[in-house]
Amino acid sequence: MLKKIVTTVGLVSVFGASTAYGVSNLSLPITAPGAYASETIGAVNATAGTGANLGTTFFDIEDGVAATADLDVVMTTGFVGATTGTNDYYVKVELSNAAYASAAGTMSITNSGGAGLTDATSVLFSGGLVGSSSAIYQFDISEPLTATATLTNLFADLGTNGNPTIKMSIFETLTEANKAAGTAVSTASGQTHKFIPGLATTITAATETAEVSTDFKKYITTSPLTGLIGQLGSTVIALSTTATFAGQTGAVSAVTDHHTAATSVVTVAGDLSNGVWWLAASGCANAGAIPATQKFVLNAAKTSGTIKSTKLASAAAVCNLTGGVAAIPSSAYTIAINYTPGLANTAGATDVAATGIGSVIRNGTTNQINYLTTFADYNQRVYIGNRGTVDATYSFTFNSESGVTATAGTAATGTSKAGTVLALKAADIVTLTGKTRTAATLKIVGASSKFDISTQQVNLSNGATDTIVYR
Repeated sequence: MLKKIVTTVGLVSVFGASTAYGVSNLSLPITAPGAYASETIGAVNATAGTGANLGTTFFDIEDGVAATADLDVVMTTGFVGATTGTNDYYVKVELSNAAYASAAGTMSITNSGGAGLTDATSVLFSGGLVGSSSAIYQFDISEPLTATATLTNLFADLGTNGNPTIKMSIFETLTEANKAAGTAVSTASGQTHKFIPGLATTITAATETAEVSTDFKKYITTSPLTGLIGQLGSTVIALSTTATFAGQTGAVSAVTDHHTAATSVVTVAGDLSNGVWWLAASGCANAGAIPATQKFVLNAAKTSGTIKSTKLASAAAVCNLTGGVAAIPSSAYTIAINYTPGLANTAGATDVAATGIGSVIRNGTTNQINYLTTFADYNQRVYIGNRGTVDATYSFTFNSESGVTATAGTAATGTSKAGTVLALKAADIVTLTGKTRTAATLKIVGASSKFDISTQQVNLSNGATDTIVYR
């Protein structure tokens, strides 16, 4: 005789809500499926599908910490009424996007209050083979069951391609249990686990500014940096905010499970032609004695540099020590990381494609005025057109031929007002002795795209003009 199962009542579990590191209660909403690090799965632990799964390979996740039972599932039966004699019922377990990685585990029943049924025996009736996705268990019951009795199915490991769902259904007859869509009197299911990245790579970009007043040979001084030191952004490699298991072991994953720092390569690309580039803690404090192991190894063109990701653990910032002789180039910079797996034959951390780590900009524009004259028969002017919305200061310096002395005049420094054109007489810019010609450098503290620079020379004897547009 089969026992009669009355309609199920409220499904309340003695195990409580499911967590990411414990038994998954299929009778309650699983709001936090157990998280396994996607970096830790791979061919080394895999299960080949059989039967309906033939041709599919599943990656194995392990229940490595017995105390947490992180792969096991439980459901509340909801049974009502007494059982007598040798009453049987059948429990069908169905795996979606998953397969048994080892032979199906045991299933047990626990009555209300945690008292186990002394005369209840569970038998794996059919299925549950490695590579398959279903199993049927048979129970022989000789004691009354309360509505809160629970079934627990143990899993030592599980093959899955991500986001597996486990379904448990109770049937009165084997005929119904064997049907593809048999009529169950009680059923529960839920997504029990998931794959997520266990490693987080955080890149914070920063901008440095080369100072126009130094001919861009130094950076703007900002504490604790000095003018010869520039600091771009930083990169931090750490565990993600959600703790994860390692697929191969079932233990809580560590950074070393996701990548091997000693062989993972960091590449910074941009104009690296000026000075020394290295990794350091914020502030680039060790510029006085840069460790060789912290320096980027540059290619011949000095357009990229590499270093092992080991150095990012204690030195996340990209630093530049300029020589103070050549102008600091204006350039954008990217960082990329090529990770090698932390565990053999696993996927490993996802490589980081070239991502902006910062840029070096110049806080002004420099224009070389090739010819500036104070000759009495000429009237020469320099025009500065400011198309921006901000006033900008300017200054002239001079580079004269042998025998010529150039003395800055009252117009050699000043302010270019926003939205105006400033006309400066050469004679007001410089006083020349020895000869009446010189070359000059015009520096403007402002974005070069906002300024128009030109000179115009008028021959006073015939009115002829000569105009040169520099920008």
